[in-house]
Amino acid sequence: MKQPVNATRRKPAEHLTDGGNHALNFINTLRHHRTGGRYDLLTDYHSFIHWAQQTNLITWDRYMELDLEGRCYEAESGRAYGTLMTARTTLGEIFLSLMKREEIHPLWLERFNDYVERIRPHLHYDNGINGLQQYWHDIDEQIHLPFWLIIREACNLINSGQWRGIKQCPVCKQLFLDTSRAGNRTWCSPQTCGSIKKSQRYYRLKVA
Repeated sequence: MKQPVNATRRKPAEHLTDGGNHALNFINTLRHHRTGGRYDLLTDYHSFIHWAQQTNLITWDRYMELDLEGRCYEAESGRAYGTLMTARTTLGEIFLSLMKREEIHPLWLERFNDYVERIRPHLHYDNGINGLQQYWHDIDEQIHLPFWLIIREACNLINSGQWRGIKQCPVCKQLFLDTSRAGNRTWCSPQTCGSIKKSQRYYRLKVA
């Protein structure tokens, strides 16, 4: 079965998608407490595919398929989870370096190029409704599929030049893609971190 690379999906869970891109949302699953420390939304393979379904990276049917595969092949899904954790660190370092306009460390480049090579056999061009299109090929019951989708999103972010719009929220430290026309977005979300900063500013003015 083949799937278009840019398949139409439903509206995702907004609180998990403040990054504005699946690759950035994935990086942001390692969260910062506002009072210090970190906590991880992804504790095993099954929590990862649940997150992938909630953020609309995969469909509900695909989630059910992968959940069953993961439970039938626990050793393989465990190895996949280990790869995911390494990849999350790698992508985080790459996009932080890009955001700061710094040279990317050779280790991160080596890992990223390895990830890109892994997805290459599953990307084919074929005739579609809009002419020649790129499709995902041979992806049914593939435990690594959501990971491949994330790497593809990271490639698109880099190749399109959109990485220039990556910023880091001053409140929660999450990465987000600033797509505002003026390019002056400050927070990952005006409803959460933006609201907190405005409330703090109001309080300081009131007690001054």
